[in-house]
Amino acid sequence: MKTVDSRNNWKHIDELLASETDEWRRQMLSQLKQHIRAECGGDLDELMKTMSDTPDHHIWSATEDTGPKGYQALKEFYTGLIGSGSSRFEYAVERIVIGDDTLVTEGELYTPFSGKMLKQMGISNIDETKVYATKGRAVTFWPFEKDTGKIIGEDIYSLTNDFSDAEEIQLNPYVYGEEE
Repeated sequence: MKTVDSRNNWKHIDELLASETDEWRRQMLSQLKQHIRAECGGDLDELMKTMSDTPDHHIWSATEDTGPKGYQALKEFYTGLIGSGSSRFEYAVERIVIGDDTLVTEGELYTPFSGKMLKQMGISNIDETKVYATKGRAVTFWPFEKDTGKIIGEDIYSLTNDFSDAEEIQLNPYVYGEEE
C-alpha cells in the first residue's frame, strides 16, 4: 500500500538549493518550498503570504481552465482544499526547470480523499473510514513577480486516474512548521 507523504514534495527543491548560487533562483526555489510546505501543512495564512496580491491560477483540463483568479477567489480555493484534507497531497517533484521568472516542476501526484468524501461523490465500494488517493503525472508552471519574489499563480497540467479508481493509501500527514 502506498504511503502518501507531503515531505517528498520539496526533496528535489532542497537538492537544488544545496548547490544553487544565483540569488534570484534561490529566491524562487525557497518561495516555492515555503508555498508547498504551507499548502500541505494546512497553514492558509502562510500559504497566502507566498502569493502575489493579484494571483492568477490555471488548472487545465483539455481546453478548460478552472483555476481561481484573484486574491479572494484563490483564498477560498485554498480554504476548501485544506478543509477537505486533499492539500495533504504528494507531488514528488522529479524535475525542475528554472527560467528567468518561472519554475517548471514535473512529477508524480497522489491526491488524498477521505472515504467519506468519495462516498458523497457517489463512488461505491468505498470504506468511509479509510483514505484513498488518485494518482497521475503533473507539470506545473510557477511564474514569479520579479519585484516581490512572490508566486503569481500556477499553471497546472495533470492527468490523474478517475475518482472511481482511487486506491487505498496510508497517509503520513505533514504539519506546517514541524522539524524536518
